[in-house]
Amino acid sequence: MRRTETGQSMVEMAFVLPVLLIVLFGVMEFGYYIFAYSSVSQAARNGAEMASQLPPFESWLDYAEPGNEPANYPGFRADKCVNAIFLAIESDSTVFRGAINEGRRITDFVTISYPNGGDTRNLNQRGPIEVTINYPIRGITPLFSLLGMEESLSLSVTQRRSIENLGVDPTRTQGVACARDVAELNELNNQ
Repeated sequence: MRRTETGQSMVEMAFVLPVLLIVLFGVMEFGYYIFAYSSVSQAARNGAEMASQLPPFESWLDYAEPGNEPANYPGFRADKCVNAIFLAIESDSTVFRGAINEGRRITDFVTISYPNGGDTRNLNQRGPIEVTINYPIRGITPLFSLLGMEESLSLSVTQRRSIENLGVDPTRTQGVACARDVAELNELNNQ
């Protein structure tokens, strides 16, 4: 009699275990995606706040597109304003650190733009500046691969702020922090 009960329990467990694992993995994945979304959202918010204080020139932002860089281009983050925005994005976000990025740079995920054009970069119109983060998130459990679904999800968060300052840097003789182009960057760095 005892032997048949053991076999019955194993058969019942074989039916119930896959459902329990799917529910358990689903709860873990859902919790991780909520954490990742809140981290990416906070990072975009931090970047937008910094961008409203130190808005880069649209001409420098155009360098982010491949093929638009001049010959002596030192890199997108060489501009103090752009670098400050990226530092704000990276400040408290655990999602952008470590091996999780698989060798990708944060500049691959972030777009800084003026939705109404760079002419609104002034204190009269106080045009909006946007920071958009498109970040691919991989699951932490094998749930999606077991169900035959794609294993990654792309989170897209956009934060928009009005310009509050034009990138004034009192430590520089001209008081300017943001560079329009590479020539102006070299001039600002030689001060």
